[in-house]
Amino acid sequence: MNTNLTKEQALAIFEKARDSRNAYELFHQASEIRDKEIGRRLWWTSGSGGIFPCMITPRCSYCTFCTDKMFPIDVLLKSLERIENLGIQQFHISGGTDLNSGYDDALLEMVHLIQARSGLKLEINLGPSFKKETVLELKKLGVDSITSSLESNSPEVFSLAKPGDSLDRRRELLQFCEDADMPSRSMMLVGLGETDRERIEHLYFLKQYNKLYQLRISRFMPFQGTAFQNKPRCSPWETALVTAMARLILPNTEISLAAGNNLDDIPLWYLAGGGNQLMGVSIAKKKPLPTVDVDVYEISENYYVVDKRKQVERILAGMQLEISNQMPDHKTILKG
Repeated sequence: MNTNLTKEQALAIFEKARDSRNAYELFHQASEIRDKEIGRRLWWTSGSGGIFPCMITPRCSYCTFCTDKMFPIDVLLKSLERIENLGIQQFHISGGTDLNSGYDDALLEMVHLIQARSGLKLEINLGPSFKKETVLELKKLGVDSITSSLESNSPEVFSLAKPGDSLDRRRELLQFCEDADMPSRSMMLVGLGETDRERIEHLYFLKQYNKLYQLRISRFMPFQGTAFQNKPRCSPWETALVTAMARLILPNTEISLAAGNNLDDIPLWYLAGGGNQLMGVSIAKKKPLPTVDVDVYEISENYYVVDKRKQVERILAGMQLEISNQMPDHKTILKG
């Protein structure tokens, strides 16, 4: 399959694939590219949202995940100890964002505290909350990657979804990582109202970043109490088509699932060329309901480590896939 497509060629493939008979061939080609470029093996990661308060005002039109309080560092360290004992090798520090004062000093202090107690590799997702100098310092500290989730690269769609945020600052953070030779990640939120052309242009915008090791695909979910509560839920078919096109345009980039997807979305994501990171363990701020194949570890009052790996493995049973705690070497898949 030719992965050196023009934007117009890619758009034509995308629109043609809306006929499911054509999508089958697209998914097959995308999966073959994944197998060739980054392999079939899946690997576990862990994470938690709401580590830092979100200072974005007004709030994003779809968001219910933000918090006004800092995650207690003692609870975080105990949680990470449990996660590491489960064999996981990586943890995501996610949310929120501060565009004004930034989280430079607070983040560096947290990373130092974690590294003094844990061998977990760290990924940072706090939006454009820090300066280029902090990116360089995080690289020196051995941080695995920095995330700048554009969600939508269309200024009009972005401004409706994230009226208090800055698309320019998020693009700038990707460039900071590029300049610093620092692995980066980004995210597309499918279903905000973007056109097929805007989706393709978003993928080609990301193609310029040689240090982008992972693109995460989120499926829009409406939540009561948000400005977008009456917006329709994004179809899993839409996210699968975007996943397949991302694989064609970004052949050696990991295409992973982000918030908004269900565990049941994983098989279709994989068949559409997705791979290879899977979220297996997370930190919850309230005790989950008892569920088959989910292990819950109480860390302190209202804080729990939740291990869903067995549940995911059950969903993928029969697909003859290897899922491992062992992380790949990002340097082997990064361009340049």
